[in-house]
Amino acid sequence: MNNRRVFYDESIWERFENRIKTWTYGLTHELLQNQVCSPFLFKFLMLIELIQLLYYSIHPNLEFLFKTVWLEYFRNALQYFQVNYIIFNGGVNVLLIVMYIAFGIQILMLFLLIIITFKLTSNKRKPSTFLTYCLKIFSLYGLLLNTILTIPIFNSFIATIYCNSDAPFSDGLECYAGLHFLHISLALIGLILFLINVLYFGLLYAELNPSSPIPFSSPQSKTPLVRQLIKIVLPLYVTLDFNGDISKVYISLLAAFYLLLLVQRYRSPPYYNKSVYTFIVVQEVLLFWASLVGVITAFLDLGSVDDIGLFYMILGMPLLSLVYFQLLTFRQQQLLRTPIKSFKKETDIEIYINHLMDLIENREILQCRIVLEGVLKLHLKNCGKPSDSCVCQQLVADNLKDEETPQKLKRWYQLIKSIISDALDRYPKCPRLHLLNSYIHHEKLKNKFKALFELMITEENKPNLQEEFSIYRYKNMIEEEMIENDMRTSENKGVDVNIIVVFQNKFVNFLSSIEKSVTLHMEFWRELLEENPDIQKLQSLGSKITNTVESTSDFYKKLQEMNQNHIKCLQVYGNFLKDIVNDDVEGQRILEKAEYIQKSTAVNKLGLDQERQKYGENANTCIITCSGNYNNIGVVTNVNNEITRILGFSKSDIIGQNVNRIMPKVYADQHDQFMKNYLETSDSKVIGQERILLAQNKNNYLVPCTLMIKVLPNLDEGIQIVGFLKDIEPGSSYLRSEQEIDQEWHFIIINVNSQAILGITQSCYTRYGIPASLVYGNSTNTNEFTIDAIAPELVDIKNQDDLKSQGLVTTIDTSQLQQNFLLGRGESDDEMSLEEEENIYEPPQQASQMQSKIGDSNLGQMLNQNHQYKETAVDISQQVQNSKIEEAKSKKLQKQQRYKKYKIKAFVQDETEFGDQKIQIIRFYEVDENEEVKQQRSMEPAAEEAQQNQMKTVMKDEQQVQEDVNASEGESNLSGGSVNDDMRQLKDFKALISEKTEPKYIRILKRTVWFIMLVLIVLSALILGYRMTQSSDVQEGADAIYLSYLRHNIMADVNFYTRLLQMLGNSTYIADKHGYTTATADTYIKANLSYLVDTLKVVQFDVIKARIKMEARMTGSSNLETYQVSFLLTSGETKIYDNIFNDALFQIITSASSLRNSSAASFNGSVTTVDNTQKNFYYVMTNGLFVLRSGSESIAQRFFDFYSDEIKNYQVTFFVIMGVGIFCLVVSAMILIPIVFQVHKTNNMVMSLFGIIPIQEIKELAAKCENYMQEFLEDKNEKKEIVDKEDKPPQPNVQPPEVEKTQNKDVFEMNNEEEDRSDKKKTQQQNGSNGSGQNGSGQNVLQTGQPNSNAIHTSITAKPSENRATPSAFTQGATKNDQKQQQQQEQDKKENEEEIENLRSQKLLNSKDNNKSVVIVQFLIFALIFISYFILDINLELIFLDNVQKVYDHLQYSSKRPISIKYNVYFTFEEVVTNKTQTENSIDMRTEFQSRLYDNERNLFQSLTQSFPSQFDSYLSKFQAFTYNNLCVNDFTINNFVTDQSGCAAVDSGLLTSGLKTAFVSVALSTNDMISYWKNTQRTRTDLISTINNQTYHDKLHRLLYYISPACDYLTDRFMSGIADFLSYSDSIEQMKFSVYLVVMFAAFIFCWTPYLNNLSKQIWRTKGMLNMIPMDIIQKYPNLKQQFIGGEILQAVK
Repeated sequence: MNNRRVFYDESIWERFENRIKTWTYGLTHELLQNQVCSPFLFKFLMLIELIQLLYYSIHPNLEFLFKTVWLEYFRNALQYFQVNYIIFNGGVNVLLIVMYIAFGIQILMLFLLIIITFKLTSNKRKPSTFLTYCLKIFSLYGLLLNTILTIPIFNSFIATIYCNSDAPFSDGLECYAGLHFLHISLALIGLILFLINVLYFGLLYAELNPSSPIPFSSPQSKTPLVRQLIKIVLPLYVTLDFNGDISKVYISLLAAFYLLLLVQRYRSPPYYNKSVYTFIVVQEVLLFWASLVGVITAFLDLGSVDDIGLFYMILGMPLLSLVYFQLLTFRQQQLLRTPIKSFKKETDIEIYINHLMDLIENREILQCRIVLEGVLKLHLKNCGKPSDSCVCQQLVADNLKDEETPQKLKRWYQLIKSIISDALDRYPKCPRLHLLNSYIHHEKLKNKFKALFELMITEENKPNLQEEFSIYRYKNMIEEEMIENDMRTSENKGVDVNIIVVFQNKFVNFLSSIEKSVTLHMEFWRELLEENPDIQKLQSLGSKITNTVESTSDFYKKLQEMNQNHIKCLQVYGNFLKDIVNDDVEGQRILEKAEYIQKSTAVNKLGLDQERQKYGENANTCIITCSGNYNNIGVVTNVNNEITRILGFSKSDIIGQNVNRIMPKVYADQHDQFMKNYLETSDSKVIGQERILLAQNKNNYLVPCTLMIKVLPNLDEGIQIVGFLKDIEPGSSYLRSEQEIDQEWHFIIINVNSQAILGITQSCYTRYGIPASLVYGNSTNTNEFTIDAIAPELVDIKNQDDLKSQGLVTTIDTSQLQQNFLLGRGESDDEMSLEEEENIYEPPQQASQMQSKIGDSNLGQMLNQNHQYKETAVDISQQVQNSKIEEAKSKKLQKQQRYKKYKIKAFVQDETEFGDQKIQIIRFYEVDENEEVKQQRSMEPAAEEAQQNQMKTVMKDEQQVQEDVNASEGESNLSGGSVNDDMRQLKDFKALISEKTEPKYIRILKRTVWFIMLVLIVLSALILGYRMTQSSDVQEGADAIYLSYLRHNIMADVNFYTRLLQMLGNSTYIADKHGYTTATADTYIKANLSYLVDTLKVVQFDVIKARIKMEARMTGSSNLETYQVSFLLTSGETKIYDNIFNDALFQIITSASSLRNSSAASFNGSVTTVDNTQKNFYYVMTNGLFVLRSGSESIAQRFFDFYSDEIKNYQVTFFVIMGVGIFCLVVSAMILIPIVFQVHKTNNMVMSLFGIIPIQEIKELAAKCENYMQEFLEDKNEKKEIVDKEDKPPQPNVQPPEVEKTQNKDVFEMNNEEEDRSDKKKTQQQNGSNGSGQNGSGQNVLQTGQPNSNAIHTSITAKPSENRATPSAFTQGATKNDQKQQQQQEQDKKENEEEIENLRSQKLLNSKDNNKSVVIVQFLIFALIFISYFILDINLELIFLDNVQKVYDHLQYSSKRPISIKYNVYFTFEEVVTNKTQTENSIDMRTEFQSRLYDNERNLFQSLTQSFPSQFDSYLSKFQAFTYNNLCVNDFTINNFVTDQSGCAAVDSGLLTSGLKTAFVSVALSTNDMISYWKNTQRTRTDLISTINNQTYHDKLHRLLYYISPACDYLTDRFMSGIADFLSYSDSIEQMKFSVYLVVMFAAFIFCWTPYLNNLSKQIWRTKGMLNMIPMDIIQKYPNLKQQFIGGEILQAVK
C-alpha cells in the first residue's frame, strides 16, 4: 500500500498471488459490508450449533452412558437437528437426496460467486440491486457455513464416499460399482468446494475492528479454526465407526478437544460484543462438561449403567460456567494491575486495551468509572512522559469534574494511544498492535491519515493472512469515507480530482502508446531505406505497428469514455491518424472536433463555470501528484507536461524527486515537516483552498502561481496528494487592483532578520539585472548580497506598516550591482541561455515557419518554371535575417542600460515565521519610467508594423505563385474522370482492407483442421469402440472355449457315475468294501449324477448360445453335422440312427435323468426283453463315451480355431484403420501446407509493394514521423535543450553573409515538412503525374530529416552532384541541342531509378523463400505426433492380440487337463468291466487319453514359459502352488466340492501333498497297473468284483480324481477370472488412452493450432495494416503502384 511494487520485479507467481489476494480480499470486504447478521440471529445460530455438537457428546453409539427416559427424550429432541440421524435411519435414498442437496448448494454458491466476481469487476463503485442481493446471499451462506452447515454438508459427502455394506447408511447401495462411482465423483467435487469454502470463510470472514457493529467481530484467535476442526472430525468419526467400536477413545479425544478450545479461549482476547462473548463461553463450557461426564462415566463408572451421570451433568454445567467466568474476570483484573511495560505477551496487551476500551465506553457505570480511575492512577504513577506526549495529567484534572464532554472522551482514547505507543516500543513489529492503533486513530480520534500510516507499518511487518485482509478492508473503508466526504464538500463542485488524476495517468499511457507506434513507423520506413531491407524485421515491425495502432485506439476510446472534450487528446490522436496512420477522414474529423471545442472553451471563459475552466479537462494546469506515505513523503509520483511550460522542468526532472524542488529554499526546507504535521493531525488550512504562491523554476527564478491541493480519494498506492499549479496570466486580477491594472509586478522574497534575498522572479533579472545566482542558497558566497544593497528601505522597521497597508514608494538601485557583485563572477549558463533564446541565429523551427509562408512542397517545381520566384524568396529570407540581426543588437543595448535606479511601489504579499526567521514576500512595480524606455517602447509598434507589412508582401508573392500553379494545372483536369475512377477504386480497396472479416485462408484452414480433427476423433472413437467390441469378443471366445471343453468334462463324470450306478445295481460294486452301505452309496451316486446332469444341461444351453454367436460371426453358413447314434431296442438289438449333436446330447441328458430315478434291480432286467433302464444305460454309456464325446471334442476345437482365427482378422482391421488415419494426416498436411505457403506468398507480395515506393517518398514518410514526435510527443523543454546543445552555433556571432545566402538558397529548395498539411496533400495530388519533380524535392526532405538545424547543415554539406541537379534548360542562353541532351540525361536517370526500384521490389519478394522449409518442418512434426500415436496403437494392439492368443492356448490346455485324466481312468474301468479293449477307429482309447494326458501336460507347462500380463499373477502363483507344493493345504472349494485337508492328505499315503504333477503321473501309472492286474486274472465275475473293489486300484483312482478334478477346475476358474481382469484392464487402458488422446488433441488444437492460426491471422491483419501505411496520395501519384493496388494480385489476395 505504501509503494506500488515495480511490475517487472515481480515473478509470474507473485503477480498471480497478488491478483488472487486482491480479488479475495475485495470479495470478502463486500461480503462483510453486505452481511445481514444481527446479534440475535448470531446467537440463535450458535444455539443450533450447540445442539448439533451436544448430540455427539451423548451419541447413541456411546452405550456406556446413563440410560434414562429423560435422556432418550432429550436425545430424540436433538436428533431433529442432526443430518447424521436422518442419514443413518433414512437409508441410502435419504443419503443420496441429502448429498445431492449439499452438492447443489456448492454448485449454486459457485455460480453465485462467478456472478458476483463478474459484477464487481464490471461495476465496482456502483453495485446494482441484484449484486447487493447476491452478496447478501453469499454472505449469509458464509455465516451459516461457519456455524451450522459444516456438520450436515460434510457428513453427507463423507458418508457417500465411504461406502460400507454393513453401515446402515449404505444399506441397499452397491458400493464402488455402477452408479456409485457417479455419486462418489459428485461427492468428491462437492467436498473439495466445501473444504475450500470452509477454509476461506474460516480464515477471512472475520472482523477485527473493535468499533464494528458485526456481532462476530473479534480480535485474532485460533478458536474459530479449532471449532471448525471439531465439526469436521465429529461426523467423520461417526461415519467410520458406525458401530461404536472405539467409543471410549472418541469421547476422550472429544473432551480433550473441548478442553483445548477453553484453554485457547482463555488465552485469546474476547469478542467485542459482550453478550455474544458470554453466550459462546457458556456454550463451550457446556460442551466440555458434557464430554467430560462421558469420559468419567466410561472409565470410572464400571458398574451397571445408571442415571447418576445425568445428575452430575445437569448440576455441574452452571457451576463450571461460573468458575470459568471467574477465571476470565480474574485474568482481566490481573492485567489491569500490570504496567504496560511489564507485559510479556502481545495478546495480553490486546486483552488489556480491549478491556480498557470497554470500560471507557461504559464509564457512566459507577464500577467501570472506579476501575478506570484506578487504571489512570496506576498509569500516572508509571508514566514519565511530558504533558504534551501523554494526557494522563489532563484526565486526572478532568475527573475532578462530573460532566462528560466529547473532549474528555477523546482524551481517554489519547491515553490508549499513548499506552499502545509504549507497547510498540516493546513490540515494534507487532502487526496486531499497529492494526489496533490504526482503528483507534480513525474511529475514535478521527485521524484517518495517521490510521493509514499505521496500516502501512502493519503491512511492512509481515502480517498474516487475516491481518492482510484487515489492512485491505480498513483501507477501503477509509477510501470510501474520503470519497463520500469529497462528494459532499461544496468546494470545486465541478471538479472531480480523482477523475482528473486517473485521466492524466491514462493519458500518459496513451502518449506512450502513440510514441511507441510512431517510433515503430519510423523504424519501418528507415529499414526500407536500407539497400537490402530485412523482410523479417519489416514484417515484425508491421505486426507491432498493427498492434500498437489498435492498442492506441483502445486507449483513445477509454479516454473518450472518461472525457470527450480533452483538446490535447483530440489533437494528438487526430494528427496521429492523419500523419502517421494515413486515415485522413477520421483524423480530420477529430481535429475539427478539437478546434470546435477550443473555440467553445474560449467562449465559455466568460461564463460562470470558473472552477471547471481552472482545473477542468482543457485548463493549462500543472497537475502534480506526490506521495503522502510515511517512508517517502513528498516524492513526486506523476506530473503532466504543463510543468515544462510553467517552470521549465521536464517530467523526468521532477518524477521521483521531492516536490520541494520547485519551491524556494526557505519553504522547501520546511515543507516535509508541514506535510508530516498534516498527516499526523489531519488538520490543514490549505487543503481544498486556492492560494497564491511563488514556485521556483528550473533557472531558480520565482514564478507567481495559484495552487489548490487535494487529497486523492484513491488509496491504491497509499496516500496521494494532488496539487493543481497554475501560472498567473498577464492581466489577471489575482495581484492587481483596478488602479494598478496596467502595472508589471515583480516579486522578491527576503529574510527580514538577515536581510538575505531568498528568491526573485525572472522579471527582476530581465528588468533590473539581478541574477538568480546572487540569491541565497543558489551558489556559494552569496551571503554578501542582501536587500539593503539595492533597496534598504524595504527592511527598515519604520516602513513595515506602510508595506503591509497602502504600500511603500521607494527606490531600487542596481547601478552598482554589476560592479560590486557581478564583476568577475559572470552569469550562470541558465541566465545566459535566457539572453540567447532570441539569438541572431535563426532557429530551424523559425526558418521552417518562414518557408511555410513562402510555399509548400510544390515550390521546387514552381521555381523550376519561373526562376524569378526563387530569387524573390531568397531576397525575402535575407530581409528576415537582417531584421533579426538588428533586433538582437537592440536587445544587447537594452541589457547594458538596465543597471540604474528605479522608483517602485512595494507591498508585503505574505509574511511567515519559521522559528527565529521572519520571511516576507515583497511584490512591487515601477511608478516612474525614464524617457529612453518610453521612447523605446513607442518604437516597438512601428517595428511590428514594418514586420507585418513585410509578411504581407510575402503572402502576396505566394498568392501570385499559387495562381500560376493553378493556371498550369488546367490542362491536367481533362483527365479528371479517369482519376476520379481510380480514386474511387482505391477508396473501395482501402475500405476492403479495413473490413473486420475473417480472412478466407483462415476459414479454409479452420474448416480443414476441424474436418481433420473430426476424422481423427471418429477414427479414435472407432478404435475405442472396436477395442471394446474386441474385448467383448475375446471374453466371448474364452467363455465359448471354456464351456465347450467343460461339456465333455461333465459328460465323462456322467458316464462314470452311470457305470457306478449300474455296477451297484448288479452287485459288481460292493459298497461295504468302500465304507458305504448300499443305500448310502446309491443315494450318493444318484445325487452326484443328478447334479452332473443338471450342470450338463446348463452348460449345453450356454454352448448352444455360444455356437449361435459364433455362427452369426462366420462369413459362410455352417451345416449342422450328424452323428451315428446307437440305440438299444426292446428286443435287445441295437440300431444306429443319424442325429444332430444337440439332439443326441439332450437325449443323453434325458436318459441320465431317468437313470437317477431307477432302482438297482432294474439294471439287471430280464433275458427276453429290455426295459427303459437298460436302454437309457446303453445310450448313455455307448454314445457318451464315444460318438458324442468325440463330437463335443471336435466342436470345442472348432470354437478354439474360430476365435484364434479372429485374432488375425483383428490385425487386418486395425491395420486398415491405422492406414486410413495416417493417410488422412498426410493428405491434410498436403492440403494445409500450400494454403500456408499462399499466405506467406501474399505477405511477401505485399512487402514487395514497399519496394515500389520511391526512396524520396519513404524519406518523406519517415520525416513526417520525426516531425510528429517533435511536435506532439517531445517535451518543449527537452527540444529546447537539444537545439541549444546541437543546433546552437559555436559562436554567438552573426554568420557570414555567404553562408547565410547558401543556407537560404538551400532552405528554399527543400520540401518543408512544417508547412500546412492539407495544402501539401492537395498540391501532391495535383502534381501526381509528375514523378521526377517530386522525386527531387522528396530526396531533399529526406536529407534534411525534419525541419531543424540538421536540414540546414545537410543542405550545406550536400554533394556537388546534388547541388548541380537543378536543370539548366531554364537558364538563358541554353541551345536547343543542350536541352535535348538535358532531357535525354533526365530520361536515362529516370529509367535507372526505375530499374533500381524494381530490383528492390524483387529482393523484397524473394527474400523469404526459406519460410517453406520451416512450414514443412512444422507440419511434419505436427503430423508425426499423431502418426506416432497410430503406430503406438498398432504395436499395443499386436501385443494385446499376442497375449490373447497365449491366453486361448493356455485355456485350452488347462481345460483339457481334467478331461484327459478322467477319460484315461474311466476307459480303464470300462475295459475291466466290459472285459474288452475300448477302441474307436481301431484306437485304444485308454492309451490314447494317456498319451493325450502326457502331451497336454507338456504343452501346458510349455505355455507357462511365456510371459503373461500381470492380471494372471494370482493364477500363476496358485498354479505353482498346486503343481509342485502340497495340494491339501490349499483351499480350492468350487461348486459342490469342499476341501478336506485331512482326507486329502490321507490319499495314497500323502501322494497329493507332492502336488498335482506327481498325482497325474501316479494316476497314469495306476491305470496301467490296474489293467495289468486284470489281465493276469481269469477275468471271471469273481475276478471282476475283486478288481473293481480292490482298494489298491479303484479306491486310489477314485480318491485321486475326487481331489484332482476340483483342483483343475479351480485353477481353470481362476484363469477365467484372470482373463476377465485382463480384458477389464485393457478396456480401462483404452479408455484412458482415448481420453488422453482427446486431451492431447484438444490441447494441441487450443495451444498449438489456435495460436498458429492466430499468428497467421495476425500476419494477414498485419499485411492489411501495412497496406494502410501507404498513403492514398502516394498510391495515386505513381501509376505502377496504383496498378498493383487496383488490378494486380494484391487486390485478389485481399479479397
